[in-house]
Amino acid sequence: METSIGHTGRRQNRHGWRFGRPVEEPGTLAALLAGDDAVIESIECPTARAHALRFGMGEGATVSCVSIIPAGPVVLRSGRQEIAVGRGLARRIRVRAKVA
Repeated sequence: METSIGHTGRRQNRHGWRFGRPVEEPGTLAALLAGDDAVIESIECPTARAHALRFGMGEGATVSCVSIIPAGPVVLRSGRQEIAVGRGLARRIRVRAKVA
């Protein structure tokens, strides 16, 4: 399989996959790893904003990544609930790392 060095300096193949998962855009929910804490910065898409608000995840909310299901959703903890957020929605929500 052909590989190259991606923008992160890590090896990735020509399909954009790295270590068994697709390369996600940094700064989105989809790019979080298990154990990461983040604060939601912005949700530009009105439809994505409505979906996120239904889950109690508005701008400024703190979320923790519980796990990542390969080729599936990102499981987040927001408050006292755990939510599986689909990759499409997770790609449209911008986050920043939570400062301890």
